[in-house]
Amino acid sequence: MSKKIKCLVVDDEPIAQDILVGYIEQIANLELVGTCINAIEANDILQQRKVDLILLDIEMPMVSGLNFLANLDNPPKVIITTAYRDYAVEGFELNVIDYLLKPISIERFMKAIHKINTPPKAVFEEEQFIYLKADKKMVQIVLDEILYIEGLSNYVKIHLTDRMVISYQKLSYLEEILPVDNFIRVHRSFIVARSKIRSYTTSYLEVMKEEIPIGGSYRDSVLKVLKTNES
Repeated sequence: MSKKIKCLVVDDEPIAQDILVGYIEQIANLELVGTCINAIEANDILQQRKVDLILLDIEMPMVSGLNFLANLDNPPKVIITTAYRDYAVEGFELNVIDYLLKPISIERFMKAIHKINTPPKAVFEEEQFIYLKADKKMVQIVLDEILYIEGLSNYVKIHLTDRMVISYQKLSYLEEILPVDNFIRVHRSFIVARSKIRSYTTSYLEVMKEEIPIGGSYRDSVLKVLKTNES
């Protein structure tokens, strides 16, 4: 028998708590160790009980879920459960397993639980967009609108079909979270949307009217990927 994952539900909404507890009880390898309504209670339970997974709400009284998580020295694995889309980037920067938007279906919950033991390279809510910080706010970036991303030191230029967004984020972070089936790193300074590549040579890609260089250390892997799509 496989070891059960010990779960703690942290949510100040009784209905949300009941739903998550019900889901936990339906999955054989999960075990509920407690429920609480705020970060203070959660911290007390963590001091007393072994917890493998926290199902963590964000908007709670006294201390937000993200602030609580950021201040844990050795946090267990965490799945965010929230009604708010706006904190997704902060959540993934804190290495959460998944980010679930309420109301949460049992199917979506089970998909998140599956990621505990088989973490994917890119983690997304099912809608195909991400949020990035730009102009002192969190801006929605629709993945299908991305042409290419240009890395410049500690910030990136995200070239979209109708505009450009500048975000103070490293290119390596975007490479980590973007789905590998849709995006490819072609240069130390460029990530390109595969569907937006109109033509290519051994030294550059054409995206719209822009020529994006293929870096020498990336050339073999990039050409291998592109050639698999040739008819």
